[in-house]
This record gives sequence, structure tokens and C-alpha cells, in this order.
Amino acid sequence: MPVTTASPAAAIALHGLAHTYPGADGPLPALAPTDLEVREGEFVSLVGPSGCGKTTLLRAVAGLLEPSGGEVALLGATPRAVQRARQVGLVAQEPGLLPWRTVEQNVRLPLEVTGAEGDVGAMLRQVGIAGFERYRPAELSGGMRQRVALARALVHRPRVLLMDEPFGALDELSREAMRLELLRIWEAERITVLFVTHAVREAVLLSDRVVVMSPRPGRIVHDLRIELPRPRSEAMEDSPAFIEAVRRVRSALRADELAEVRGDEQASAG
Repeated sequence: MPVTTASPAAAIALHGLAHTYPGADGPLPALAPTDLEVREGEFVSLVGPSGCGKTTLLRAVAGLLEPSGGEVALLGATPRAVQRARQVGLVAQEPGLLPWRTVEQNVRLPLEVTGAEGDVGAMLRQVGIAGFERYRPAELSGGMRQRVALARALVHRPRVLLMDEPFGALDELSREAMRLELLRIWEAERITVLFVTHAVREAVLLSDRVVVMSPRPGRIVHDLRIELPRPRSEAMEDSPAFIEAVRRVRSALRADELAEVRGDEQASAG
């Protein structure tokens, strides 16, 4: 796949990215031609209705899916080339830990596979799970397992972190703790993050920009800059500026849902 032309500061650049899945009843368009740039060091969240192509887009950026059309540039190269250079970390909704390996062994796994260097102990301390090195995944809570998954994604110090609803399976208290942990780590490291979530407040708290996608086939319909000061904290969620930012994102989501309903009604009437 050719590399798209992007601005020099773009860590992620999509140009006309599109994908169609084969289906029993014919092709199933998942992602309409989409353009997006994420600057190096930015935290950008993707929000939108279920099935709108958020995960498809993220998988294409990660090099896990060959899109039907368009181009992806990751750090100026193809996604697979960047993966080979060990510059990307990926965290999914399910931690995907190996049950027979300890916490320390799970976090060390990317270093063993790729030959990259990293400080496992320091990373465990950074995500707040030091002291559990010898535990196995079954002995940990859901929030702790997700901390291990985050440590595994970051242990080789990637330049880009891709996250697909990483806190979606957690209870609300664990989710709040993990989003604050991620915020703390990002504030310290300032790596590029592309983050998929259904939670609007979470997206606003974490992000520099919130990108709203339409129902399937997904396309970007709004790109909202979050003008909140950093560093951010949980206390900020009660501020008028935060509440207004959440309102703007929800309004964008509702506007697109209403447009879809009107389109369906017009099609039915026709």
C-alpha cells in the first residue's frame, strides 16, 4: 500500500481510507472514504455509534487489516514497516494476557518476541502494578489485568499508542481509575494516542481532539478541538468548560443520528 502525503508533523495520516467486508448477502461497506491526520504527541479520540467503523479504522492504522481503498501513513511509513520497527503499542478491550505467564512475563513478552529493549520493572511501577510481578492473570481484577496490558503495550517505549475501547469491560470505578492512570502517563510521555471509545466524558477528559464518526459506512463528520487546559484532573469534570465540551460532542453525535433517521424516512417515502 502506498504511503500518503502528510504534513511533516503528522504521526498518523489517512487519505481516502475505506473498507468493505464480504457478507453472506453481498459486500458490507464498513468505512467510507475517510481523511484524518493526528499530529505527533496528540491525543485524539474516535467516537460514534456501534458498528460505525471505528475499530476497522484503528485496525487499518495498526497494520492488522488491509483496507479496500485509500492510504495509511504511520510515522511517514506503512503501518507494517512501523510495526517491524517496534514503534507502535496496541491495547484492546480484552487484555489478551497469556494465562500461564506471570504479570512480569506477560509484560516482557514483546521484548522477547522483537528483541527490543525495555525496563519491565519501571513500566510496572509506572502503571501502578508493582508488587504483582509473580501473579498470574486469573489472580488479578479486571482493572489490574488492563494495567498489565497497558504496561505490555508501552514497555518498548513506542511513539504511537492505539487503543480500542480499552476500558469498556471494566466497572465504572475501575474505568475512572484507568482513565486517570492513562492521563497521567500521557502527560508524562506525550506519545501519540488514537483512542476509540463510546464514553463521551472519557473522550473529552483525555483528548486534544474528539473525532465524531457517522453510522455505517463510517465517515468523519465532526472534528472537535477540546480547549481545556492541561494537566487535567478528575476535578475538571465539574467545570463549566468541561460540561460545555461534553455538550458539544453529544450534540454532534445527536445531529448525525437525526440526519440518518431523516435519510431513512425519505428513502422509505420514496
